[in-house]
Amino acid sequence: MSKIRRIWLAVILIPALLAAGVLGWWWQSKVRNGRYRDLLPAFYVMGVLKLSYYQPVNLDALLNAYWKTGNITGMLKVLNDPYTRYLDRNAYAELKKETQGSFGGIGVYLIPKADQLIISTVVKGSPGAKAGLQQGDRITKVGDQWVKDLSAEVAIAKIRGPAGSAVDLQISRGEGQDRRELSFRIMRENILIPTVEMTTKADPVLGKIGFIKISQFAETTPADLAGKLAEIDRDAAYRGLVLDLRANPGGSLEAAHKVASHFIPAGAPVLHIQRRGYPEESLPAEDYRHRRLPMVVLVDSWSASASEIVAGAIKDQKRATLVGTHTFGKDLIQEVKELPGETAITVTIASYLTSGRVNIHKKGVQPDRLVEIPGAMDRLLKTGDTGLFQEMQRRQEAEAVRILREEDGGSRNKAA
Repeated sequence: MSKIRRIWLAVILIPALLAAGVLGWWWQSKVRNGRYRDLLPAFYVMGVLKLSYYQPVNLDALLNAYWKTGNITGMLKVLNDPYTRYLDRNAYAELKKETQGSFGGIGVYLIPKADQLIISTVVKGSPGAKAGLQQGDRITKVGDQWVKDLSAEVAIAKIRGPAGSAVDLQISRGEGQDRRELSFRIMRENILIPTVEMTTKADPVLGKIGFIKISQFAETTPADLAGKLAEIDRDAAYRGLVLDLRANPGGSLEAAHKVASHFIPAGAPVLHIQRRGYPEESLPAEDYRHRRLPMVVLVDSWSASASEIVAGAIKDQKRATLVGTHTFGKDLIQEVKELPGETAITVTIASYLTSGRVNIHKKGVQPDRLVEIPGAMDRLLKTGDTGLFQEMQRRQEAEAVRILREEDGGSRNKAA
C-alpha cells in the first residue's frame, strides 16, 4: 500500500472510528438510563400502526415522539388514543389470562382512569371482598409503586400473581374531607372469573324471573350464557328475563357477537364495522333459538365496549327494554397484535355503529327508561359511600320487574 493511500485511509477511518465510539458510548448511556431499550419493537409497532390503525398515521410524528421520549409508550401518546397501548412481556401474559377466564388474583374488576384504577365490582367471596375492598375504591399504589407511574396493564399484572402470595395495595376511599388512604395486604387465590351468573327471583305476579349478570366478555362467556338460557328454556315457570350489563367493562368482540346472537334474530346485524381502507362490514347474528320471554337489559355509565355492542343490538332490534343510565360511549374496536419477544400492542383497528347504525361515540347507548339518582355515582367516588349507588341499582331492578309485568300482561290480553 502506498504512503499516500495509507494517509487517506487514516484520514477516513480515524474520524469514522471516533464517531462510532462516541455514538456507541452515547447509545449505551441512553440505554442505561432506560431510553431506547425497545428500539426494535418500536419499528414493528410503527409498521403495525401504518397498516392497521383506524386512522391515517404520520410516521414522522411517531419517530419524533420516540426520539424525544425514548420509549414506545411515549411514542404512542402522539395518537391521543388511550386504547392503543404497548404491552411488555408481563402485561401481555396477564392480558391473555384475563380473556381466558381464570387467573391468580384478588377478585376485582377494574376500570383504568387517569392515575388510578377504579374498582367497579368486587367478586363475592373473593380475597378482595374478604379484605374489605368496596365498589368505587381507587387503587393508587401496588407494592411500592404508584399506579400513576405504571401503565394500566402493568399495574394490573402486579396485582395478580401466584395463588398463596400476598399483594400490598394502597386505596383511596372518598374525596376531599372524606378521603381516606387505606392499606391492605391481600392473599391471592386462583380466581375463576364468573363472567355469567344467574339468580332466580320469585315474583308474586309473574312467577319466576331469571336475572343473568354478565360481568365481562371472555372466551368462556357465550358457552356459559348458553347453559343458563338452556335452564330457562326447560322450565316453563320462567316468565321473564333480566340481562344485567351494569359495570361490565367489555372484553372480547367475538364473545359480544355470540352473546348478542342469543337474543336477536338470526341474520340481523349485531354491529357495523368501519375500517380504514376496507368496505364497511356488518356482522350478522348467528342462529340461536330460545324461548322469547319478556326481557329487560340493565346498563349504566360503567357498561363499556363489548357490553355496549350487545346492549345496542338488543335495543335497536327491539328485543328488550333498556333500563338504567347511558353507557360509557366507546365506539372503537381493538385488536391484539403479537410482536417479537412475547410482547404485543393493542391497536385500535376500527370504529363501529350499533345494529341500527347509531353512533355512540362519547354519548353511549341511551336507555329506554332512565332510572338514576342524581349524584349517586359521584357520591360513591367522592365519599366511598355505596348506599345511594346501591339504592339506585335496586330501583333499576324494581323498574325492570315492573316492565316485565306490563309486557306479560299485554301478552295475556292479546292472547285472550
